[in-house]
Amino acid sequence: MRVALTLISLTVVGGAERLTLDMYRALKELGHEVDLYTAHFSEGAWQVLTSGMNGIPRPTVLGEPLIDRLFGRTVLLGKLLVASYLVRRLRPYYDLVIETQSGAPLRWADVTYVHFPFMYFLKLYLGRQHEFLYEKAYDSLVALATRALADSTKPVMTNSTWTAKYIRGAYGSQRIYVVHPPVNVEELPSVGGDRGRIVLTVSRMDWGKRVIDIPEIAKLVPEAEFYLVGSTSPESGPILKILKERAEELRNFHLETNVPRKRIIELMSQASVYLHPPFAEHFGIAIAEAAVAGLVPVVYRDGGGWTDIVSRIDQGLGYTGVEEAAYIVRWLLNDPGRLKVLSARAREVAKGFSYERFKERLNEVISSLSPGLSAK
Repeated sequence: MRVALTLISLTVVGGAERLTLDMYRALKELGHEVDLYTAHFSEGAWQVLTSGMNGIPRPTVLGEPLIDRLFGRTVLLGKLLVASYLVRRLRPYYDLVIETQSGAPLRWADVTYVHFPFMYFLKLYLGRQHEFLYEKAYDSLVALATRALADSTKPVMTNSTWTAKYIRGAYGSQRIYVVHPPVNVEELPSVGGDRGRIVLTVSRMDWGKRVIDIPEIAKLVPEAEFYLVGSTSPESGPILKILKERAEELRNFHLETNVPRKRIIELMSQASVYLHPPFAEHFGIAIAEAAVAGLVPVVYRDGGGWTDIVSRIDQGLGYTGVEEAAYIVRWLLNDPGRLKVLSARAREVAKGFSYERFKERLNEVISSLSPGLSAK
């Protein structure tokens, strides 16, 4: 089949962007003719995303619709308008159009990969108190656009059983396929060395990820070295400022931003524990990668990272607050025998998130859709 993959923006290094490139590669290997499209493109983000990946051509940049430029790329409405514009423009020329970033089962897409339902955030916006009339009018406009552009009968792929529950609640969708994002299990199992009392966190530096709590946990476990590494964006400035303020007198907290892949792998070979920030991760590529590498993951007790990954390793690895996270980290570091057992268990669970399994599952979904598509 001729397949079009679309994503709204390729300007940051994140899970949605990586998932789209892995999907491109898998569809090509399954014998499909695949083209990649976006509205916004950053050369820097592209270089980081494709580091170590061969055969991924640059996407065709179609640009944004005029109406989106008029609205100034507003976060909620802009995403929907751009995604719909891309899908509708490409639909007549392809057998299958897959949209991977909007967060809604778009009416004109054959299938959408929803990392988390856009409608859930919209309901939060609609329920807030409005200081100005134009804010209420804007939220109502977004709600109207969502109802017009989304279609609950359209099939949806998603990243975890946890996210699937929210999609069903937000849109009433019944055709939901869990397709876990792939992890490079070929590269990471070889990671290993003299593990020390090192705790690693890998995360983008944005407000939603709650990375500012990592120094607070480090304060409570002074006998361990904490490393927080991850990518930044133009909006990361205030977060980095808070992190530096909270870590000003901390000798056991280390912040590294925009580091190359080889540096992350180096830290994975040295760390014993992976600590994810107190955020309900929809899946958590970093969590799965850490597990593959043999680190014992400690995560917030909610989200797909918990339900689909860490709870299957051990129920005692989930936390709900800073103090509990510190307690679990200390418990692990002070029990080398238990740490070794959980490390082996983490590797075993993470094998289920291999690229080959991802490709196999993607093929199952595409095959289930193709009978209807062939009739178009």
